Amino acid sequence: MKAFGINQYGNSHVMQEYELPTPKIGADEVLIKTAAFAINAFDISVRNGTFRDRVTLLFPFILGSDAIGRIVKVGRNVNNYHVGDDVMAHPGLGTYAEYFKVSSTHLGLVPNNADPNTVAGLPLSGITAYNVLVHAAQVQSGQTIAILGAAGGVGSLLVQMAKAMGLYVIGTDISSTKNRVLANGADEFGGYDNETVRQKFSRVADVLIDATNNGVGGKAGIEIIKDNGTYVSLTTLPAEKYTRPNVFFKQVVPNPKYLDSDAFFAISLMIRNNQLHVPIDRIKAFTLNGIIEGQEIVENNLSDGKVIIKI
Repeated sequence: MKAFGINQYGNSHVMQEYELPTPKIGADEVLIKTAAFAINAFDISVRNGTFRDRVTLLFPFILGSDAIGRIVKVGRNVNNYHVGDDVMAHPGLGTYAEYFKVSSTHLGLVPNNADPNTVAGLPLSGITAYNVLVHAAQVQSGQTIAILGAAGGVGSLLVQMAKAMGLYVIGTDISSTKNRVLANGADEFGGYDNETVRQKFSRVADVLIDATNNGVGGKAGIEIIKDNGTYVSLTTLPAEKYTRPNVFFKQVVPNPKYLDSDAFFAISLMIRNNQLHVPIDRIKAFTLNGIIEGQEIVENNLSDGKVIIKI
């Protein structure tokens, strides 16, 4: 099978094309023929060697943490999925390939009414957003939630999911994204480039999620969260957190107790209810040039939505 990966860390031009054997599955796994996958920022970080001090990769390493496709083989212990099922998957590695294997616990069925390219942009970002809301923030219907970075890949899904879960949603981002954030379901918007959002939304949020790059929204967030509220950061907690001793601060970290299957069930339900949408910026070919171009677009923040590789 054709696959794409790296044999060393570096920029997009370390990407290589490989001809590899089709993966052999275990008793609890399925084999999937890949239909499409998104280029995620996580892929860029792996390629660049951001995690090299924490995780040792065996080269050559095939990139790709999520994808959609059709099951072509199931392990003997797999009972809830069958050959021919169209699924979304989060194996964590190896999806830049014509086939990949994954445990059945990291799968979800693709709803019949779903656009395949849209669903291809959902697994990693959707699971992250679901886990942030349900497990880290433990949101409840009727609460007011403020989402900083509400137009981003995860931020836009946080807005839609929070609205679907019955929360009053405030989104902040650059002013040019206002219409998009409101169209995603936000009840109010603040543009941090032309408004003082910390004053506009002072002490209004029961829950605040900072989905900005490297936690740059922290100074505003520290003023927006209520006393006894929950402040969740996807990256870095604000240095000023000591000024709010009555706020519960949480930094998101991966937790194996958070089941992908639960997140996928919720994502599928929201898709069926027309509550979840992912903007697609462009679709690239399953070629070395297509993947290099896609990675450069994502790495340089040149996209207004997901970059999808379609096979």
